[in-house]
Amino acid sequence: LEQNNVDSVIAMLAKDVVLVSDGGGKAFAAVHPIASSDFVARFLLGLIRKAPHYEGGMRIEIRDINGQTGLVVHSGEGIEAVGLMHVVGNLIRNIYMIRNPDKLGRL
Repeated sequence: LEQNNVDSVIAMLAKDVVLVSDGGGKAFAAVHPIASSDFVARFLLGLIRKAPHYEGGMRIEIRDINGQTGLVVHSGEGIEAVGLMHVVGNLIRNIYMIRNPDKLGRL
């Protein structure tokens, strides 16, 4: 990815943004919360870089999930992750990533 893509992602994140993810012990997820725009951006861009490794590629859909802005990450095998974003003003303050397949089955 080009540097301007990294800058664009960081520009949408509050400096003290926190990302929490839940794999339920069944899917890869960050074990501890990730804090700061730099670390969260690196984590998200790392996930995007892995997209070609998924069977059938990866597609990201923006949806309303329980009244919040959400991202649904699809692969050829189904839903890989859901991300809920808490936005204040124009900045993302918190991101909650759900990767636990038991919870994703409801979508």
